[in-house]
Amino acid sequence: MSSEADARVFGILRQRGLLSPSIQKVMLGFMAQWGVDAFRAVVETHIVEESKIADILSQELKFPRLTGVRILNVPKETLAFIPYNLALELVTFPFDINHEGRLHVVFADPSDPERIKRLENWTKKSIEPFVGERSEIIAAIQRHYPLAMQLPSLVSFKTPKMDREP
Repeated sequence: MSSEADARVFGILRQRGLLSPSIQKVMLGFMAQWGVDAFRAVVETHIVEESKIADILSQELKFPRLTGVRILNVPKETLAFIPYNLALELVTFPFDINHEGRLHVVFADPSDPERIKRLENWTKKSIEPFVGERSEIIAAIQRHYPLAMQLPSLVSFKTPKMDREP
């Protein structure tokens, strides 16, 4: 994620009175320590609960809020637009294509426009972003992507080299 997107997430939360300067400083340390973006730092440290941050991002970014992501009935053809590993990496889930051919995708964090552009370039489709809870999106990815769609990602996964001999 870009530092611009991190600043945007922090700005939204400060504006809502949910992030003091001292907590932001702690979040920056967490981000540096674990190599995560601002959104993930806030969610993983439970500074703001997932449902609340999803509601806030939906309101601030003017993207529709989607709940119940994991129980949607999604055709495999729709899932095929975004590979399993990319869906997990970006914490996104494609769930519909509208009559205009726009791909409906729910994001845990749609605050980075580059993330949306990346998906548009990948899918060759216009993306209509929705906002959902991170844990629900991950559960939906794991539930809906059949093993046959996961295998290419699993086969290409490389195990990092160990620093020391066993």
